[in-house]
Amino acid sequence: MSRKNDPYRGEQRTYIPNDEIDREEKADIRQQKKGNIVNVLLGGLIVISLIAFLFVVLDSGILSGAGAQPMYGSPSSADGSGGSQVTGELTQEQKKAAEEEARKAEEEAKQKKREEEEAKRAEEEAARKAKEEAEEKEKEEEAKKKAEEKKKKEQEEKKAAEEQKKALEEEQKVLAGDYILADSADRKYSREELERLTDKEILFALNEIYARKGRIFTGEEFKRYFESKSWYHGTIPAAEFDANQSERFNEVEKTNINTLVSIAQDRGLR
Repeated sequence: MSRKNDPYRGEQRTYIPNDEIDREEKADIRQQKKGNIVNVLLGGLIVISLIAFLFVVLDSGILSGAGAQPMYGSPSSADGSGGSQVTGELTQEQKKAAEEEARKAEEEAKQKKREEEEAKRAEEEAARKAKEEAEEKEKEEEAKKKAEEKKKKEQEEKKAAEEQKKALEEEQKVLAGDYILADSADRKYSREELERLTDKEILFALNEIYARKGRIFTGEEFKRYFESKSWYHGTIPAAEFDANQSERFNEVEKTNINTLVSIAQDRGLR
């Protein structure tokens, strides 16, 4: 190598191989990175400290001037007397306002309760009156019904009495005549005809057939009745007459007797 191209000409330097240079440069770079990380951490700590300091300053009220209120409810005066509190304990005005609201709420609740009780009493009173009116109406209807039934019964009794009176008059009229069944020996009477006779007429008509054959009656009523008739002549004692009844009547008389006996039995007269 010529001296003309020697980079270290004129200087006393030691030759350093390339790989040694690389190691030193890498070490320097690592050292620089460590230094940068430390600087970043220190800077972050400084920033956090400044922010914390700023919050402390703001909280203390130094920057707000004298008379500024604390942020978290601390007393505004040094001795803690006099001034109001923002949070924590209520002021006297707030306490009074809260008590007034509570009093009003209680009064409103009492008023509402009174109104509900009055409404309930009014409803119960209305229900009671409605029940009384319904009962009174029911009593009136019952009384009206009873009056109508009584009137109807009286009318029916009156009608029955009139019918009975009329029947008795007709009966007396029939009994007052000579015969009840004038043709009993010659004509067969239908059941419908005989059904029109009263109970007393049925019995007297039946015995009339016997009386026309001369039977003597022992019963006072029949005896008196037939003896009042001009055509009656009692000649055969009752026991003798009854012993031979079948021989004393013709077929027409027997038919009329059987019909009269059947009606009497149906009516419970025999």
